[in-house]
Amino acid sequence: MSFATQIIKPSNLLTTAAINLFQVEVKTAIDSDAAFILIDLGNVSSMSSSSFIAVVKILQLVRASDRQLFLCSMSQQIRMLFELTGLDQVFKTFVDFDEFNRHMHGTVVGMPRQVKSNIEIVPRDGLKLAS
Repeated sequence: MSFATQIIKPSNLLTTAAINLFQVEVKTAIDSDAAFILIDLGNVSSMSSSSFIAVVKILQLVRASDRQLFLCSMSQQIRMLFELTGLDQVFKTFVDFDEFNRHMHGTVVGMPRQVKSNIEIVPRDGLKLAS
């Protein structure tokens, strides 16, 4: 397994097709052998119960694959949903990509200091569905 990070940036998670594509993108990221998967929710303003369940299932899938999952750029509505359900304690979240990047370059557990700067960020921006 490499120390690469796959970034998935869904444009929406409100339709069944968008949720299915999101799940495929996460599975592709896992298959790419990346150690870290970042879901950037900056373009997602709200979540249905189905999309919320999909994110929880994704967490289970990522953990079962011995990877780490992170979320960033959550809208206030989505952040409140995570707080109300207590899942803000389960997911590692960041305000934005810059905060995530600072975290990755400063506190990657188990990696020697000189390797931290070699983390490869591989963007995944394939989740563009027409609404």
